[in-house]
Amino acid sequence: MTVDFSGVYLTVEAHGCMYTVCTEGELFYAPIHQDGTVNMEEFDMVDYMALMGDEIMEELEEIQSVLIDMMKRAGLYFKQPVAHA
Repeated sequence: MTVDFSGVYLTVEAHGCMYTVCTEGELFYAPIHQDGTVNMEEFDMVDYMALMGDEIMEELEEIQSVLIDMMKRAGLYFKQPVAHA
């Protein structure tokens, strides 16, 4: 599966990872290694079903929202309008 990432990234040291979103707005993460580097090939989709607790869910939703906002400002994210019947 090939994923097109947005090109915007957010480092959250408290989580030990860097986050990004794909062009569809799905949240992905990659670990920050001991030397401070991030392997761009290690990004994996955040599995919300495996997470425990409302607090972490709220944090991740905020991170996703910030990344999508960054994409919008850069002109990289366009949500299709919902068609009304």
